[in-house]
Formats: sequence, C-alpha cells, structure tokens
Amino acid sequence: MEWYVSLLAVDNPVLLYDAGGWHPTLGRRPHDGLLHATLSLRQWLWTWANRGNVWDGTLSR
Repeated sequence: MEWYVSLLAVDNPVLLYDAGGWHPTLGRRPHDGLLHATLSLRQWLWTWANRGNVWDGTLSR
C-alpha cells in the first residue's frame, strides 16, 4: 500500500493505493485500487499528528 497526495486538485486530497484492491481477472483496472482517504493533506496530517487513525474509513470501503 502506498499513500499519494494530489498536488493539482483543490485542497490536495490524499489517496491510498492498494495493489491488492483490484483484480485483473475480474475485469478491473489498476486505478480501481485507488481509495480516497481524506479531502485534504492538511486534514490527513492533522489526524496523523494527533495520533488519530489515518486508516479509519479508508479500508472499510
């Protein structure tokens, strides 16, 4: 799994890429492994700095 941040989108949303989240045999593509984690990098960093759960809600989808 890898975390990504969009530097082009408004508020810099944070995404999680789960390579195990897509299955080519089921007709899915690699970008189907992208999960939206938070609306902004600021929110993600705030959660992380306060020892919050940055995984909360991301993998439960």
